[in-house]
Amino acid sequence: MQQHLFSPLHVNNLGIDNLYAIVKTTIEVSAPVKTSMSDLAKAALAVLETVNADMEKRMKKTLGSALTPELQAMNTQRNKLFAEIKRFTTNANKSSSATLKAAGSAYKIFLTPYWNTETEPLNTISGIYEEVLDRYHADQTLQTAATTLDITTLLTDLESVNTNYDKMYKDRNAEVSNKTGNSASELKDEAVHAYEQYCTAIEQSVSLMPNEKLLALFAEMDGLRRKYAVIKPKARKKDNDNNPDKPETETGPGPEA
Repeated sequence: MQQHLFSPLHVNNLGIDNLYAIVKTTIEVSAPVKTSMSDLAKAALAVLETVNADMEKRMKKTLGSALTPELQAMNTQRNKLFAEIKRFTTNANKSSSATLKAAGSAYKIFLTPYWNTETEPLNTISGIYEEVLDRYHADQTLQTAATTLDITTLLTDLESVNTNYDKMYKDRNAEVSNKTGNSASELKDEAVHAYEQYCTAIEQSVSLMPNEKLLALFAEMDGLRRKYAVIKPKARKKDNDNNPDKPETETGPGPEA
């Protein structure tokens, strides 16, 4: 018997938006495979679907009002900046200049795991951009390569827009949460437990009774876990203490994206 275990992910450390996003996507990729699941996995999925439906109602109350034109414009702007950074990287990687090519190659390797960030669900975009920028600031080699590629201003602008988006979204989120009094965060522990139970059921299924569809589902779910594992948890600040819906990691205003 070959044992299949998912990649590590501290689900409880995810902000409520990221938790909602991974649960929602997990349910979506699982739906076509449901007939190939064991009864245990089906039961675990049903529990996850129930919790997700309740979370979705509460999330939409909060996130719906956050979909202002200004936030949408800021999201478009940061994605355009990232696309421009990728364009510089791709062009340099094809350059006849050894110096440019080396810098472009270094950035292509660095950005590859994040290459399609702007096409991700809005719930995850801000956290991933922040991870990119944190790695950039911590690596002198990447900073030097950015200077060679002439993208330092683009990176600075991306950080500024992403930070401003983060603050505005959290402020809107906090305001609406206080008004509704119907916090999605109240369901966090239940959602974490249901998600972990479902993952355990899938691990057991593919280890004990594997089939092609379940193995493909396992791979897709594992890819999701690895994607969310790169988003670093943030410690709650004091101004978050009385606001359970104020996300620890901002991830965008659109769960339905």
